[in-house]
Amino acid sequence: MFQRQAAATPPAAPGASARDWRIDFWRGLAIVFIFWNHSVDNVMSWFTTKNFGVSDSAELFVFLSGFAMAGMFSAKFLTRPVMAMPYAVSRAFTLYLHHLSAFVVIATLAVLYRGYAGSSVMERDLFIRPFLIATETVLPKLATLAYLPPLLDILPLYILLTLLVGVLFFAFRAQWRLYAVFAVVVWLFAEVTGVTLSSYPDTRLWTFNPFAWQAVFLAGFVVCLARDEPWLRRVVSAPATVALSITILIIGFIAAAPWATLGLLEWRPLRIITDYASKANASPIRLAHFLAMAHIATLLLKQSNPFGKTLIGRSMILIGRRSLPMFVISTVFAAMSHGVFDWFGKSVPVQAAYSLGMAAILVGLAFVADALGRASRGGPGAPSTASRDKAPRPAKPAPMLPAPAAPEFR
Repeated sequence: MFQRQAAATPPAAPGASARDWRIDFWRGLAIVFIFWNHSVDNVMSWFTTKNFGVSDSAELFVFLSGFAMAGMFSAKFLTRPVMAMPYAVSRAFTLYLHHLSAFVVIATLAVLYRGYAGSSVMERDLFIRPFLIATETVLPKLATLAYLPPLLDILPLYILLTLLVGVLFFAFRAQWRLYAVFAVVVWLFAEVTGVTLSSYPDTRLWTFNPFAWQAVFLAGFVVCLARDEPWLRRVVSAPATVALSITILIIGFIAAAPWATLGLLEWRPLRIITDYASKANASPIRLAHFLAMAHIATLLLKQSNPFGKTLIGRSMILIGRRSLPMFVISTVFAAMSHGVFDWFGKSVPVQAAYSLGMAAILVGLAFVADALGRASRGGPGAPSTASRDKAPRPAKPAPMLPAPAAPEFR
């Protein structure tokens, strides 16, 4: 699906890299889309995929996280798979700390807004009040991921998926068929039994059922491992497959019926599709729609495309390269929208100004982080350009294994 950039092709992203810039680009775009979709009643969500099909940016983000992690695990741990498990534990702990930090920041902002504006809208909408009035009860649940306020449900899912992949990679290594079988079996088990995880209070369930969403994550993992399979390349490029993907997108558009959402015409001829396209349980309908969309996007946006050099392209790439801090910051911005729109109103200009302004801040932070990263790499002790040119080139990876992809969710 995504291929390593050839040495002869000039890099299309800031800071030359051998990895496929499109992975970072789509992850960066997914973070901006998630921010817009989760800002309360936000008009900018109409510029995302949310209202034009039966899948949204959640599938894109989780799928690409699995894709990137597969490339990184294959590059680092294929010859020593036992090391995948301690690495997964370390990464999961890092994600856990970011999750707790995000909650502390959001809860603090909610309390400050109540003190300043005299409104508890943030505490109410973001389900912070239970933590404030029953701290002794809720604090242990927060620490054990049994209390997940709105907007704080992606990182806990990713924590569990990271731990899962650490174990699976030790057992399966690069055998993509085993991951596929595991994903399907566990998803079917969740679908038949209805098993999921609950959140405080016990009547609330996880927004993303991890027993189901592991299939989306592992789908990205499988595609990365199998991308050099000749049969997969033939299937992806076959005219019949392209026609099927376009058909799925058209059906998804009709099922989403954006004209009805806008109140223009209450006509939903394929509403039955959206009724069965459960987001919480990662419906195969949603996954099929996302894969069709990813297929067409991959065909349209080639790795050699100069779009990665444009301002928008470079901005999304840099956000995607630092997806963990950028995602946490965007989550805080989405939470802040509840207070901003309560104070200034929900007019279209206010929504657009806030959404575009915060997105611009994300871009600015990404460029600053990139500049600091390049400065630190070029600081005292860094190898000179001549030394790097003389250094031996790394050996090419095995034909059936992916080249190192963008670092996973960091």
